[in-house]
Amino acid sequence: MANPDHLNVIERKLIDNLRLGTYNTTSGTASAWTNGNVKVFGSFPDTEHAQYPCIIVQHVANGLETQFFGQQMGATEIGELYGVGYDLYVAVDADSAFTVNGAVYKGRRLHNYLMLNTANVIMDTDFSSTNTEIVERHYSGFRDIRFDPNTEIYFATCSMIVVFKNTRPV
Repeated sequence: MANPDHLNVIERKLIDNLRLGTYNTTSGTASAWTNGNVKVFGSFPDTEHAQYPCIIVQHVANGLETQFFGQQMGATEIGELYGVGYDLYVAVDADSAFTVNGAVYKGRRLHNYLMLNTANVIMDTDFSSTNTEIVERHYSGFRDIRFDPNTEIYFATCSMIVVFKNTRPV
């Protein structure tokens, strides 16, 4: 059997989960938004194709996290822990609005809501249905939170690293 395409599996799972807006709670799962409320892009869209509110997922790094002595990970496989990094951008324009628990969220209130729930969604993404064994994930929190008065867009950036086992048969 060929090794899974871990980098694409992880990215696809993150993007799909962000589109659905689902995260875990003590009583199961919840949804911060429904599919279509928030546009999720796998790369920066052309200006004419941008839609708001949106989340842009950008693959920014990957490489060895930990290499074991002789790469031995068991009797029948070699490999290493491998990391992949993403920057996520959350953007809300002046016309963006949707209803949360009966209240209309827009502007900074919507932007704050999307930042918090983007963190919930990416940290709770479930990879158990894939052939990729996630070892750990690191979320850095949002930075560069600002409003551009010329474009009337709120935006912020966060980073995430996902570490997984990358193995090969001996």
